[in-house]
Parts: sequence; structure tokens; C-alpha cells
Amino acid sequence: MINFSVRPRIRCVTPMEQREIYARFNDFLAHTDKPIQGRTFRDHIELRVHPEHRHYWSPVLNIILDDVDEGTSVRGRFGPEPKVWTLFMFFYFFALAISFFAGMYGLVQLKMGYPAWSFWLVLLGLGLLLLIYIAAQIGQKKGAEQTQWLMSFCTEVLKHEE
Repeated sequence: MINFSVRPRIRCVTPMEQREIYARFNDFLAHTDKPIQGRTFRDHIELRVHPEHRHYWSPVLNIILDDVDEGTSVRGRFGPEPKVWTLFMFFYFFALAISFFAGMYGLVQLKMGYPAWSFWLVLLGLGLLLLIYIAAQIGQKKGAEQTQWLMSFCTEVLKHEE
């Protein structure tokens, strides 16, 4: 089944403070048996798959921590490596630009009474969009196991024992 989520997310609120969450992440990173590495910043945590197990479609989990009344709000977003994300955004923009400008040119052709051959380019651009989307879905499927590693690791860290 096709997943229509381009970049899956996690959201939760934990009663732990940010300092405790950072300490737990660092502790769990040092003692995990999964090939995960991470970095912590001021209000940001980044988890990646260890380079030995990384491939082109390996996910990255970026987590933002915010103080709220109940404790700490944790918002995370899975995505590909930044270079892969940039490449896909370039291809999406290119396909959309082809469709838009070909459509505009086709409307001008129609208005002037000429044959509107450029509408075929609109279909080409839409076909490219579909191919890019399918490639992204295939990539998500290839990175699904590693996404589960990161998700289970994050869930384990954020589990709060009273």
C-alpha cells in the first residue's frame, strides 16, 4: 500500500525536562546495540544510521524540544539525508516549472488561434511528478527498517518511568 506521508512525524509530550532528555539520549546512544549515532544541540537532536549501515535512502530523524506546562514537547520528523532531500526538491520544482510554463504557453497558443501543442509538455511534467513521487515511495520502503530502528530508539529513550 502506498504511504501518502512524504516525511513521517512523531509528536508527544513527556513530563521529563530537556536536560534529562538530552542526558538519556546521550546515555542510550553510548549503550545501544542498534547502529545509530546522534548529536544534541540546544533544543535539537539529530539521529542517523551509523555510516557502516547507511545507504542512499537511509533516514535522518530531527527532533525539536520545547518547554510546555506539562513538561517537554517532542516533535520529530523523519527525512532523507539533506543532499537527497535537496535533489528531490529540485526535481519536483523542475517538473512543476515545466508544467506551469508549458500550460501558460498553451493558453497563449489557444488565445492566438494556433494549435496548442505545448499542452503535451504539461502532461510530460505531470508524468515526471508521478515518477519522482514513485521513486520517493520506493526510497521510503528501502529505508523503512532503519526508520523503525530510529523510531524504536526514540520511543525507548522517551519512555518515562514514574
